[in-house]
Amino acid sequence: MWFNNFSQALGEDNPGTIEEDGREVADKGRGYVFTPELVAAIDVAIGLGRPLLVSGEPGCGKTELGYAVARHMRIRRVHSFSTKSNSEARDLFYNYDALSRFRDANSSGDGPDTGYDVADYIEFRALGRAILDSHPRDAVAHLLRGRRAYQHPGEPERSVVIIDEVDKASRDFPNDLLREIEDLAFRVPELGRHGAANESEAEPVTPGAIDPAVRPIIIVTSNEERQLPDAFLRRCVFHQIGFPSPDLLARIIAGGIDKRLPDRGAGFALPVADRDLLTDLLKKYRDMRLDKRPGISEAIDAAALLAYPDSPEPPGVWDRVRAAMPALAKLRSDRDQLKTLIDGLAPPTVT
Repeated sequence: MWFNNFSQALGEDNPGTIEEDGREVADKGRGYVFTPELVAAIDVAIGLGRPLLVSGEPGCGKTELGYAVARHMRIRRVHSFSTKSNSEARDLFYNYDALSRFRDANSSGDGPDTGYDVADYIEFRALGRAILDSHPRDAVAHLLRGRRAYQHPGEPERSVVIIDEVDKASRDFPNDLLREIEDLAFRVPELGRHGAANESEAEPVTPGAIDPAVRPIIIVTSNEERQLPDAFLRRCVFHQIGFPSPDLLARIIAGGIDKRLPDRGAGFALPVADRDLLTDLLKKYRDMRLDKRPGISEAIDAAALLAYPDSPEPPGVWDRVRAAMPALAKLRSDRDQLKTLIDGLAPPTVT
């Protein structure tokens, strides 16, 4: 197939670090376990140049997916955006600090319309940075100025954009992104106003026509707290991450447990029998009527707590399970049910 970019790149994790919004991250995305269905969805999203909309319960690995995709495709930069209830579409591209500009201008004794370059108060955000990365520096040089000038990589470079929990925003937020997501271009009207380098440039814009080889990979996550607009869904490739089968969960735990252990897991062990006991316990527990079911993240936390240093006489597994209960049950009513379940499964204590 012509659109299997990701499945062709899928292999060992990139051992290098990833740069997230200007900071290096060493562990995010490592050990991620991909299902065939997820790999197919990523291939289709990249092939069509559309966002991948990933849904699922909290802690199932939606956000981590973006970092894992970057690692396997040897992409250096990840740009993330955490959606809030008051987020506006512009926030995804850039932030304009009008209040600071007004305060600085007035503190110097000048009026708010004199002596200050508006570019000093503009900071590019996740999708804005990714679009700038995709163009040659010369093509976007008119946007790379001011005290907060974005550090462009120099040459066009593909990046990953994570738009986290898009369902937290108002309904207008995804609707307002429709054209920009399709065109991957945006305007900065403020730069065409007072203090712009070229006053004849009414609204500086990013160029269009991004080379498909460096087109940003956009991953949008949703906790399904509300229905997203149909027009937005039509422009996305959709995949739902469900809670894995016991076999798949065992693989996920094996891939993620070292990141939770002290000293990177040196000297610690989690026997296969203990891991299988945990996955069986989780299945029974999640089948109960709970207010908050534990997700994949909680399963990895509990597995890390069950691991123990090499010892000729390790503590009993059920003692370790009881000690790890707070990692699985976050509410009192759920904790009581978990305790009852463990008491029913654990062998009686010999006295």
